[in-house]
Amino acid sequence: MAKPRSNPDLLSFSYFFPTGQTDHIWSDEAARSTPTLGRKVFLDMARAAEDAGFDSLFIADTWSGHQRVAERHGHQSPKYQAPLLAMGLFAVTEHIGVITTIHTSHHKPAHVARMGATLDAFSEGRWGWNVVTGFGDAEARLFGEDAIGAHDERYAVANEFVDLVKSLWVEEEPLDVEGRYFTVRGRLKAPRPVQKPHPLLVSAGASPAGIAFAARNCDQLVVAGNTGEKIQAAGERLETALAAEGRVGEVGTAPFTITIVREGDGEAEEEYERLAGSLNLEATTELAADILGGVESIRSIIAEQGPEAARAWGSGRGILKLMGTSEQVAEQLIRLKAETTTSNVLVNFPLWNPDEVRGFGKVLDHLREAGVWTPPSTRDFSW
Repeated sequence: MAKPRSNPDLLSFSYFFPTGQTDHIWSDEAARSTPTLGRKVFLDMARAAEDAGFDSLFIADTWSGHQRVAERHGHQSPKYQAPLLAMGLFAVTEHIGVITTIHTSHHKPAHVARMGATLDAFSEGRWGWNVVTGFGDAEARLFGEDAIGAHDERYAVANEFVDLVKSLWVEEEPLDVEGRYFTVRGRLKAPRPVQKPHPLLVSAGASPAGIAFAARNCDQLVVAGNTGEKIQAAGERLETALAAEGRVGEVGTAPFTITIVREGDGEAEEEYERLAGSLNLEATTELAADILGGVESIRSIIAEQGPEAARAWGSGRGILKLMGTSEQVAEQLIRLKAETTTSNVLVNFPLWNPDEVRGFGKVLDHLREAGVWTPPSTRDFSW
């Protein structure tokens, strides 16, 4: 079935699926209190998200890193490979979409074209691709390279990569393409993607090259910021890039959030502070190093700025917080929709379990009453 990409008058919601006991609040208390990841838990969480009314699941993924302490304590570990995990989740759900991270640096276009076509056809049009260029020399060495490519060139590679994947999805006649980075000759076997003109494409780059890539290729851009003003500033940079591509209004922003919903006044905020008080600072240092640079350079920054620098990073201080009662969180989301270009919201629960995920359904009930969200079960698209 061909689907509209989204309704611009409505919000959609992606549950940031667990890739470890904790994510963006690297709290040992959260790691102890959340279910141990495995087959049953993954399937339970997918069903809980669908029961709550989430539009999609978002599965982040990386290949390698410095995370020795983090792995031992369950912080951002284990990470099951996103497209393989998605097949299991599709098998036990009916309406919810699944957005999987797949790197352009570590595959050939035909690999991703066939994986994506299989995922989208098997799910009857519920797959989305989070396009990631890859970062970090540790990942590159796994694939026989000495180092990851230069930042802007990785986006040039990704542009050509996505063009070829899209062509493999739609062209009936064999391709004969010799590009700057890839050569493709031949055609892709069926199945082909169900979504037209192609499955949902998402990216998360905040640099000028990253925003230009999203404007040229994608349907959503994941953005970070701890205030509505910062989210809107990212949206304005995106709109400028979209104007240059002739795609004004075609790509929405998807802010990443840390979300806690409790029905007593102040309880959600108290929960956040309690979790932030049990941060694993060594794990935080490792995880920061994976994103910002080598371990030693991060340790030197923390030595200069003190433990508060690690605490700020490890507690998600720079990320948008949605906290309060279900009604209060719904009000926060309505303001976000009114004041920014937000089309999708990535919801990360720091203290997750099936009941916590289902509890977000109360927020969605308020949003449905306000006319800014509808359940995916009532429409024929997941986004």
